[in-house]
Amino acid sequence: METGDGIIDFTEKLPGKVNSTEQERNNRIINSSVAYMASVAIVFISFYLVTALFAKRNNLFYKLYFFKVEFTQDYSLWEIGPVLKTFSAGPIFCLVAGLIAFGVQKLYRKRPGMLKLFWLWLGIHYINFFAVQLVLMPIKANSQGINASYLGIVADYMYVEDFTKLIFSIFASLLLIYVGFIAAKPFIQITNSTHHINKNENRIVYLFQTVLLPYLICSGITMIYFSDGSFILNLASVSTMLIMIISLFINGMKNRMIMIYRLPETGQIENKFLIILSSVLILMKIFLNNGVRF
Repeated sequence: METGDGIIDFTEKLPGKVNSTEQERNNRIINSSVAYMASVAIVFISFYLVTALFAKRNNLFYKLYFFKVEFTQDYSLWEIGPVLKTFSAGPIFCLVAGLIAFGVQKLYRKRPGMLKLFWLWLGIHYINFFAVQLVLMPIKANSQGINASYLGIVADYMYVEDFTKLIFSIFASLLLIYVGFIAAKPFIQITNSTHHINKNENRIVYLFQTVLLPYLICSGITMIYFSDGSFILNLASVSTMLIMIISLFINGMKNRMIMIYRLPETGQIENKFLIILSSVLILMKIFLNNGVRF
């Protein structure tokens, strides 16, 4: 039972567990990387899909890609109302979806596993993408003066001053630090053995395998896979995620007892997740690489 900062340490040995330490480590890294990359893909496509739907409704839409939305070049349609609705829809959706994902992962509190890991990464990436939009508010994407973020475009149409944009960027950084703080304990609870986290040396190795390595691996994949999109946006999303990862590590390394629950899985690679992720990424490249209209 949890009481304040003192939390009873509890674990239960899995029946029939025969995986070697090296195999468990590799499976842990692969599963977390799959969950990480799946959540990235979902965040990107849902962000642009929501934006495209609002752009269509406000007569600003032209084409939807998996890495961007192409808008109409008829600038007579770019009035303040349609622009505010279109470019604020995606970031607001990410914020709401991130909060929902964090709420859903709590449902797996007593039986954590791959699904809890997936919802954790999904919540983190949605919040991170929202924060990226805030961080990039003062930054222009090119010499034409077009803002690098959708919220930056909204701010420009509302004549928000640069100093105010900078305040929003600082707030976004603080938000990322806080998200790392609240995500630390759920990530540690995913383990099925106190051996992984009973000492600081063990805990840092466990977080390195579950959090840092998937971040490094998938950040490289993300930069390559979404390279046709905005380089500034891709780089910023990777950089802001690092802030959250550092915060997660710092808070995860604190000397506090963590409730550890029994995993429903046996530590094997989640092949279904891996197959679905690979299929979706391939289909996105096939059907959305040249853009679609609707």
